[in-house]
Amino acid sequence: MVASGGTDSSTMGAGIRDRSHPARVRAIRAGFLLVPLCAAWIFATLVGHDPWKPDEAYTFGLVLDFLDRGDWVVPMLAGEPFLEKPPLFFVTASAFASAFGSVLPLHDAARLATGFYVAAALAFLALTARELYGGRLGWTAVLTMLGSLGLIVRAHQLITDVALLAGISIAMYGLACSRVRALRGGIALGVGGAVAFLSKGLLGPGVLGLASLALACFPPWRQRTYAQALLIAALVAAPAIATWTVALYLRSPDLFSTWLVTNNFGRFLGFTDIGPHQPRFFYLYTLAWYALPSLPLAAWGTWSRVRGGASLREDPGILMPLVVLAAILAVLGVASDARELYLMPTLLPLALLGALGADRLPAAASVAVARTAKIAFGLLAGVLWLLWLALLSGRPSGIARMLDEFQPDYSASFTWPALAVALAATAAWVVASRARASTGHVAVAQWAAGATLCIVIVGTLWLPYIDAGKSYRSMMQSLLRSVPDGGCIASRHLGEPQRAMLYYYGHRTTLRDEAAVHDTPCSILLVQGWRRSGAAAGSEDWVPVWEGARAGDYKELYRLYVSPARHPAPSRRSLSARP
Repeated sequence: MVASGGTDSSTMGAGIRDRSHPARVRAIRAGFLLVPLCAAWIFATLVGHDPWKPDEAYTFGLVLDFLDRGDWVVPMLAGEPFLEKPPLFFVTASAFASAFGSVLPLHDAARLATGFYVAAALAFLALTARELYGGRLGWTAVLTMLGSLGLIVRAHQLITDVALLAGISIAMYGLACSRVRALRGGIALGVGGAVAFLSKGLLGPGVLGLASLALACFPPWRQRTYAQALLIAALVAAPAIATWTVALYLRSPDLFSTWLVTNNFGRFLGFTDIGPHQPRFFYLYTLAWYALPSLPLAAWGTWSRVRGGASLREDPGILMPLVVLAAILAVLGVASDARELYLMPTLLPLALLGALGADRLPAAASVAVARTAKIAFGLLAGVLWLLWLALLSGRPSGIARMLDEFQPDYSASFTWPALAVALAATAAWVVASRARASTGHVAVAQWAAGATLCIVIVGTLWLPYIDAGKSYRSMMQSLLRSVPDGGCIASRHLGEPQRAMLYYYGHRTTLRDEAAVHDTPCSILLVQGWRRSGAAAGSEDWVPVWEGARAGDYKELYRLYVSPARHPAPSRRSLSARP
């Protein structure tokens, strides 16, 4: 690790590289230590489990459709157009599924696309830090990002938001370069904007456009080079964006309207009832834990630079991250729907400022951060180990019984390779934690190492247990055994994840009553409901033949019906079957 000490103000924002021999040696040594840590963090839980409810399940359904039809214009979910998001992530995930599907389960191979986009986001974050602060803070920014609590779960899922994260990270590098290098900055900004758009629609370009215009108001970016970079960015992004949008419009103006009006403007402004809603100030109090430790480090880095005489209007290393952060929060604050997932891009500018804060962290504060990480992640890792041993051995019986009741579909077992990896990760963390955290760089590295340890333990020892409760596999297999051969299946209130998994595990689609686009009378009906209110067919003409839910799920309820002509009245035993 590099030694602590404030970044010299003369190098801030100039992208000056320390090319001395000792600096190169330290960089190589840090790379040998930190590349394996980053790889372990990224890939720890990417494989070894089914698509999980809710986001992974429906996303994988869209990947399946592209694998089946190869249609990049209109994404389809279980036989129906699904125009919530453009197709870039689905196409990328299908490419990974095609490339690695022969050696991995199809869903695991597709999930490698998540690792690809997260790695790209981290790589361009490091490049942005080097551009703004010089070569010494690239790794620190990455480690600050990896330690952020909000990123731990979401950055390992098969979701389009990781592609959005990569797009914004690439664009931020373009913004950092565009003050002095128009071509490089413009290309990066344009590619990042195109990736962001083709991942989640107008949200990413809206944030980047707002940030780009705001930066033009400040002296470091108020120059001809930046104007040239913006022109180049528009020329780079426009063809990629226009290719899909024009193709979609030519395919179907109605589908284009569904995507643009309903799923973009309607969802954002709230005149369509799509997406979750949260209380006021949801993002502010969520960010307080979501962005640990980058948020307090970012606040310290900004304050210490300003206290040292830096100007918020003229210091690029502070100005650019703050403007991007403000743009993201402004767009999210105006949006009608809200989820903690949408905060993920805020971690990029916060990690940049957090790296600056770590670089200027006093020795006593560095020790406090490192000690907090050791205690918190050490206790969590210890609890994970002890609970896993209780689950495996059945002792103490009370804890083992509680864990069994929480996941009744799980049979305790382990593999020696998984245990070996978990033990090796624990030993490596113990060794890393013994280093004295005399600098903020070491403290941040130890925080990231603790987070990585817990992720590895979950990915090796606990993944089968978690998968037993979040997978639809056993439920769908039980359901499909009760579906009569032949005939169409109608569905009522069946969600997108469930339709996707029914297609994945049984290659069966349903004709949804809500869609009202079919006149085919089906003799089979699948209803999704709730245990408290049931899953009624709404008519006595339907005969129930199966009822079930995911193991350990005490809220949802699914019931399968057939018409009396297709099936006799079921016995009590068949009706009460559970997966």
